[in-house]
Amino acid sequence: MEIKLIRLTSGEEVIAEIVEERTSSIKFKKPLVLYAAEENQIGFMPYIPYTKADEGLTIKNRHVLFTVDPIEDIIRQYKELTGDIIIPETGEVIV
Repeated sequence: MEIKLIRLTSGEEVIAEIVEERTSSIKFKKPLVLYAAEENQIGFMPYIPYTKADEGLTIKNRHVLFTVDPIEDIIRQYKELTGDIIIPETGEVIV
């Protein structure tokens, strides 16, 4: 599955695993919202955390401004936050 950054018409930037793209909608899972934390820092928080959006969420395309590929550092952080594997920056395997 592809990890994409989705900019919504509400202004929110959501990073998620794309499950399915249709002509009228986009379905994704494990969504996190990006926000400006401290200076030169980006924070992540669950997107609508009081729901089961982690399992899958479909949004109509009219609410999506664009989708883009995030930079590798953001993908690495996203995977660490949503998965069971911690990926070292150096690419080394730690046993």
